[in-house]
Amino acid sequence: MASELAQRTTPPAMAAFAASPFDVPQAISTGQPPGRYQRRPQNTKFFTVVHQFIPGTTVGWPGLGIRDLFQVDGDADFHILKQAVLAFGTETGIINLGDTVAFEVSPVSESFNFVETFLSNYGTGRLPSQLQTPIVLPRNAVWTAKASQRNNGNLTNTILIAHFGAKVYRNPYIGERVYRQQKPYTYMANFTAFDGGAGQIAAGSTAIFTLRTDGDSDFDVRKLTVVADAPVTLQVRSDDDNWFSRPIRSELLGGSLIEVFGAQGSISGELPFFLPVPRLVTAAGYLNVAVTNSDVVNPIDCQIGFWGQRLYPAGGIR
Repeated sequence: MASELAQRTTPPAMAAFAASPFDVPQAISTGQPPGRYQRRPQNTKFFTVVHQFIPGTTVGWPGLGIRDLFQVDGDADFHILKQAVLAFGTETGIINLGDTVAFEVSPVSESFNFVETFLSNYGTGRLPSQLQTPIVLPRNAVWTAKASQRNNGNLTNTILIAHFGAKVYRNPYIGERVYRQQKPYTYMANFTAFDGGAGQIAAGSTAIFTLRTDGDSDFDVRKLTVVADAPVTLQVRSDDDNWFSRPIRSELLGGSLIEVFGAQGSISGELPFFLPVPRLVTAAGYLNVAVTNSDVVNPIDCQIGFWGQRLYPAGGIR
């Protein structure tokens, strides 16, 4: 299981499917070429654990050896495949990576750093650190981040750490499926005033957008883009299950401003966030997207793109 997950940290097309050269039907649902794609029973789904150290919110922070804990669910293990950090000082608004962090899992008290490590040793939302082998957290285990302020004491740093990976269930939660066609597709959570959007997100407020996928096909999410007029915090929910342990800042998913100029860097579409394992949304399923505007003065436009494959089952939706 670990080696299979590790192989899927890059997004090869249709990695979860075995294509057969026989039994090729006529196109029935799309102009894309027909085929036969057999999806193995699924026992993994994308999930992310977010640790946070926020002045005024996290007890004792800023300080030395401050801990933030996450307990793994009792129904699945969690495999960490990628990691990214975001850190900034509230006084200056600039990136500050001089603080340190270490990780451990209990009850076995196993550590994953020889010493506390500067945040600059880790990846960013645009280019997360890829793990050679997964960190495997058994069900009910406690995953702890321990952070220490090493920056200038006049700075009050906010630190956000994302551990991207997969929930791994002992038994499949979706059985084998056979698909006859596939096509690239994008569903967009549209917080704008155009094309049926939900309207702008008010200053300092949270808005919710609900997407319903088409009823003739499953949808396999492979990558995300996030663009907005200001940084946002978001949570995604499908199949009554959150994608993130707590709402996550858009920068940790490679998010960018809608318009980026010169030294401000690249746009989200240039370096999108690739899910380390796919997240399947079944036909006529719902994607609930809650987004909070970090700008407390101005309303903003925001779009969150779910990029992947629409999969048309043989014999219709089951």
